[in-house]
Amino acid sequence: MLWSIALFGVAAALAGIYLGLVNACDHLGRQIKTLEANRAELRKQVVNEERNWTMARSIVNMERLLVAHGIEMTFPQERNIVRLVATEPDEPAQYALRGAPPARD
Repeated sequence: MLWSIALFGVAAALAGIYLGLVNACDHLGRQIKTLEANRAELRKQVVNEERNWTMARSIVNMERLLVAHGIEMTFPQERNIVRLVATEPDEPAQYALRGAPPARD
């Protein structure tokens, strides 16, 4: 009789542990399913935003926006181009004089 009670107690403990593990696995499974659904939705949003960004920065769309806003863009004339001379790494930074016109070459 004593062995049967001990055996029943061990079986009940193992059953409780088993049910706890099953419950934890089911809970994790539901979380994984929810996170995968969120991931799929976010992936769709990323793809849509990439498509929208690609369309927004396309040449045709940029030209359409420039025309819509009345902006005309051309290349500058040669006399309006200012060329800067690169400084040597050991020289301090050279700043333009405040009152002097920019040097043109």
